[in-house]
Amino acid sequence: MKSRVAALALACIAAPVVAQTVVQPQPAEALQRDLAAWTHSLAGQHATESRTAAANRAPAIQGHVEIISLAELDAPASIKENMAEGIKKRSRGTLDVAAGTIPSTSEVIAGLSPVRRSDSELKRRLSYAPADISRTPIGAAELLSTEPNGTMSGDRSTGVSRVYRVRNVGLVILSEDDYLASRTKHTLIRETLNTQVNGVPARSYAARSKDGKGKAELRWITSNRAYLLTLLSDDGAHIEDGAQMLMQIAKGIAG
Repeated sequence: MKSRVAALALACIAAPVVAQTVVQPQPAEALQRDLAAWTHSLAGQHATESRTAAANRAPAIQGHVEIISLAELDAPASIKENMAEGIKKRSRGTLDVAAGTIPSTSEVIAGLSPVRRSDSELKRRLSYAPADISRTPIGAAELLSTEPNGTMSGDRSTGVSRVYRVRNVGLVILSEDDYLASRTKHTLIRETLNTQVNGVPARSYAARSKDGKGKAELRWITSNRAYLLTLLSDDGAHIEDGAQMLMQIAKGIAG
């Protein structure tokens, strides 16, 4: 298995396209180009580290977590400026985003795998027992899909994503990964950590689109697991309540 770099979610603001004889790169396009080059550089760096470790018969690179400030992040200025703007916007509360930015629950369901695995089967396929959600607000929710994630080998994986339909709320997606086993490095930006889950620094945000849909997200990392909770709702007017529900779910998950 190779070490992997955790992706950083960056919000890009598209600029209007102006017709010119020679089309100049727009800010959003330039940002995407910088992001692609940066992630490619990171991937190359970690691939080199893995090959060097293998050649020297050194221990495989292990997953770990680091928390740094945005100023310390080794990234192009355009990416850091965009992240700073995103942090500022999220600090003001629920984001207002364009229509079509957030998918409908029916669109998401249409693209799901119909596979649903029991907890006992997940235990066989994972190196650990999956998060117990029985005492959380989604304990009795309908399980729609179960997908492996993280590093996969045969029918085993280091993580799993489960999608639940919560009546009168929307879809809740719980993704988890044993990042030690998947050898994933997570770099957290201190300024984005705006809450806590059971004493662990976490990142939370909510967004509402112009066409009335809503999305909430909560990320946190324990000493051995990386978690992501996502809520997608067709009723964006109440997405703040959904964000509170995600926190209740997270607090009910141990480990």
